[in-house]
Amino acid sequence: HVHLVDFQILDRQPFDVDVFNDSGTIQFTGPAVKPEAGEAAWKDVVRCPPGEVTRIIMRFGDFAGRYVWHCHILEHEDNEMMRPFDVVGTRAIGRAHPSDHENH
Repeated sequence: HVHLVDFQILDRQPFDVDVFNDSGTIQFTGPAVKPEAGEAAWKDVVRCPPGEVTRIIMRFGDFAGRYVWHCHILEHEDNEMMRPFDVVGTRAIGRAHPSDHENH
């Protein structure tokens, strides 16, 4: 669950959990699969099956700052697994940033 912003699911791809647990390296074991038709809408919660990387994409517009995401599995919520991430340097695509212009 991502707070304050909606996202879309890009795909899911299986990986070798044993390799990850041993080395921290993600070794994919199959191709990326697009989401099911019922998952195509913008959302703020996504199903993340174990043993798969679930990729999502979101737009922050001009809203830089701290956002949080967390898992809705109770054991994770109870163990303070709300994870912050910072969005920095945002601006709409195609719109010039004030620092891109020279002052004469």
